[in-house]
Amino acid sequence: MKSLACKKTLRIRVFGRVQGVGFRYFALHTATSLGVTGFVRNEPDGSVEILCSGCDEEIDAFVERIDRGPSYASITRTEIEGLPFKSFKSFEIRY
Repeated sequence: MKSLACKKTLRIRVFGRVQGVGFRYFALHTATSLGVTGFVRNEPDGSVEILCSGCDEEIDAFVERIDRGPSYASITRTEIEGLPFKSFKSFEIRY
């Protein structure tokens, strides 16, 4: 049974040059390698939205990597909002 520390959900909005640079695939690979669940999607305003759930340690590592992004991205701002815990079966790209 997972502890309460494994019940963390965040909404992350990433701004800058983050569409058309492999950002969603980077987020998918990063989340999968860390055991984080949720989804990533492009937003009409040019940002990327991520909803992610997992344990504190995995979520913190995920956020750190997302802040750096893939090599072709140019992140100007990241907004992070804590949400009530939501369980996801996996991490996916939503279109």
